[in-house]
Amino acid sequence: MLKQNWLRPVRIILAIFIFGGFLLLFSDIKAKLSTWLYTSYTATQFLPAIMKLLSVHTLVSISFLFIILLTLFSGRVYCSVFCPLGIMQDAIAFLLRILPFKKKRRRFKKALDYLRYPILGLFLVSMIFLGFLSINWLDPYANFGRIAANIYQPVYILLHNFLANILNAIGLQGLQPLAMKLFTPVTFVTSISMFLLILVLVIYRDRLYCNTICPVGTILGLLSRVSFLKIRINKGSCTICGNCQTVCKANCINLKEQTVDMSRCVACFNCITSCEESAIGYIRKSIPVKKGENYDKSKRDFIRAGMLFLGAAPILANAANGNENIEHQGKRFCTRGPISPPGSRSIEEFKEYCIACQLCISACPSKVLQPAFLEYGFTGMMFPRMDNNSGFCNFECTKCGEVCPTGAIQKLTKKEKETVQIGTVQFRQKLCIVESEGTACGSCSEHCPTQAVYMVPYKGDLTIPEVNPEICVGCGACEYACPVEDPHVAIFVYPHEVHKVAKKPVIKELEVEEMEDFPF
Repeated sequence: MLKQNWLRPVRIILAIFIFGGFLLLFSDIKAKLSTWLYTSYTATQFLPAIMKLLSVHTLVSISFLFIILLTLFSGRVYCSVFCPLGIMQDAIAFLLRILPFKKKRRRFKKALDYLRYPILGLFLVSMIFLGFLSINWLDPYANFGRIAANIYQPVYILLHNFLANILNAIGLQGLQPLAMKLFTPVTFVTSISMFLLILVLVIYRDRLYCNTICPVGTILGLLSRVSFLKIRINKGSCTICGNCQTVCKANCINLKEQTVDMSRCVACFNCITSCEESAIGYIRKSIPVKKGENYDKSKRDFIRAGMLFLGAAPILANAANGNENIEHQGKRFCTRGPISPPGSRSIEEFKEYCIACQLCISACPSKVLQPAFLEYGFTGMMFPRMDNNSGFCNFECTKCGEVCPTGAIQKLTKKEKETVQIGTVQFRQKLCIVESEGTACGSCSEHCPTQAVYMVPYKGDLTIPEVNPEICVGCGACEYACPVEDPHVAIFVYPHEVHKVAKKPVIKELEVEEMEDFPF
């Protein structure tokens, strides 16, 4: 067998490139990175690729086919190279190894099939009947996105501002401080809990999360059983030194029987570089199996994996999603349901395809997108919603649709965005300070980009807002600008469950009086 030691360094370089790119996306606080960069990186993710395929109603997805073909060719390379949550676990394991703690000795562990397959089955069945475990709770990319948005990003902002303040103090104006994102307790607690769970599992048994809890890992593991190339042990060359077993992060090398469980192998290639005899690696030639075993089992595994995948796609697209029309809670509120981002087309469709990765929340320049609590129902926790207390949707901004990896938020051109109506303006005159306090105000009208809110004569010199819902796009600028401090805001956006098309405002041309010719 030819030496394959080059595989591990190549894997590490690619993983650093992928992971660093994702951290860069979640560091883009001012949303200045190219849309192409967002699209390229998020296209590498398995379940988002499925959701994107279903949301745009097509049978072709290059990224999805690439992941499937890569797995069928060489096993679970995806888990070590393209999955940011998997790479994060490797980074944690690396840091634990260099710290001055007692190192645990890795050895072969039996697969916890009594857990991983029931977890996958429960996940799929609940999507049909209960709507309890939606895709965003177990998808590795969605979990990584929440960890990055709610743990990494605040730390990044603090370090950036600390450095900016030091440079400003010595007269260098290169860096400007960044605004800290709105703190959401539920999202933070959920994110930190998932991070701690992964940390504990890494300490206990490295990639246990990937091989027991993660549905992507289980599905790709089934496909890996029939991959064209397999990590195998050359029994004629193996000296049973145990080096490969002690570096296997998946605990899947059974040295006693000299076999590798390909359903759990994450293709880290640590075993290949550790073997001095080059007795382990990708070997195409079949190895004699023990009595009672045959490759009909692999054929059955292939059929089972195909049926599982084909059955999972429509299930993921038609998940049940819990209750709707929960009261909006904030410093000011009004009874209404959640407002989904422009490009999401409808709340029902948005809930089907969103995985709550929070990349759109991170990229939103005005920070109007915030994680939901129960506004979308229990299974919609941490989905992005329009929070007009935090900001308003910029009239020409289309960033959320450009970065969405699943198609839950469709890409819009600036021209299309100008007439997408996600909700309509509602005005409560009794709460307006013009009437309640007799004070002049026109903040809502000044901020309205379509002039759906305009001022009309009221009493004396005072003017008061009047609204034209037909030309309102629901951007929330009026609600954000309203100075009313009462818990019930005076002007607000009422959501559309199905987005509509707003009429374009009529722009009156100024009448220009003709000037008489000068007599000279």
